[in-house]
Amino acid sequence: MSTIRDIFGKSKEKAEETIDNEEKTEQIIDEAAEKAEQEKESLKGIWTRLQLLLSLLKDYFSGEYTHISRGHIVIMLAGIIYFILPIDFAPDFIPGVGYIDDAFVLSVIARQLFSVIEEYETWKDNLVVS
Repeated sequence: MSTIRDIFGKSKEKAEETIDNEEKTEQIIDEAAEKAEQEKESLKGIWTRLQLLLSLLKDYFSGEYTHISRGHIVIMLAGIIYFILPIDFAPDFIPGVGYIDDAFVLSVIARQLFSVIEEYETWKDNLVVS
């Protein structure tokens, strides 16, 4: 049986393969945003962080926000890829538990990259104020 680490590793490989393909990364981000909207109720615990990660990735790939390392973007993109996989450690179609592993992976990423994400959030807030 595959572990979360194994599946995330495959997601990271896919992120590294697609990071230079603007069309593919945009498609991944859009798919994740759509899935998140459809499953908003199931994602209550991570909704805000997920939206922030998606916003950061959109701004990075559009060229608006570039104050982040490629390695950090790969990790975030890998988390989003993990999220959109229908069959992962806890398949998404299982009511009540299908998004537990997704929430775990995204929470770990948000914790590990807290300062990077916080810096982006400050940048984003300053855009709104300006």
